[in-house]
Amino acid sequence: MKKMKYTDRLLKNERFLQIQRDIRTDETDRIYCHHELEHGLDVCRIAWIMYLEDVVSEGMISDTTDAESDSDREEIKDRIYVTGLLHDIGRSCQYRTGEHHAVSGAALAEQILRTIDYPENRISETVDFIRDHHGRQNAYTDRSMIGYYVERADQLSRNCFCCPAAATCKWSDAERNRTIRF
Repeated sequence: MKKMKYTDRLLKNERFLQIQRDIRTDETDRIYCHHELEHGLDVCRIAWIMYLEDVVSEGMISDTTDAESDSDREEIKDRIYVTGLLHDIGRSCQYRTGEHHAVSGAALAEQILRTIDYPENRISETVDFIRDHHGRQNAYTDRSMIGYYVERADQLSRNCFCCPAAATCKWSDAERNRTIRF
């Protein structure tokens, strides 16, 4: 198994880890969905499964041929994980300043991505998605396949069908995840 170079760097980044601890503390008594590391990992894993299912259904991977190289898949996996882990990073600021987490998260993500030497040509893709991932625009534009998978996985990671706070949740019926798909 190949390593996810940038995901590994992110998970060792002290600022990222401190923000995750802050979010966990801030959400200790929260009755609604949480946004700490576990949520980010759920989003990453679901996004990766969705991507692989699409690749298989499109015939890009079969038992005998492999149209997409292993290194291409590993790069995509790393990008999905970095984006998924960072997508709610701004929650720590939102709880302190009131600024929407997508806005503050984009700024935080850009700083962190630079400290882990994330490829310059990928930083704007990730930051743009984080800034736009709450419907402020269509977060998964034509240029962001990664954003498409992460945004869908963000919603599908929620267990609305058994949430004890569902009666007071601000999510509309259309936004709620009513079943387990992944």
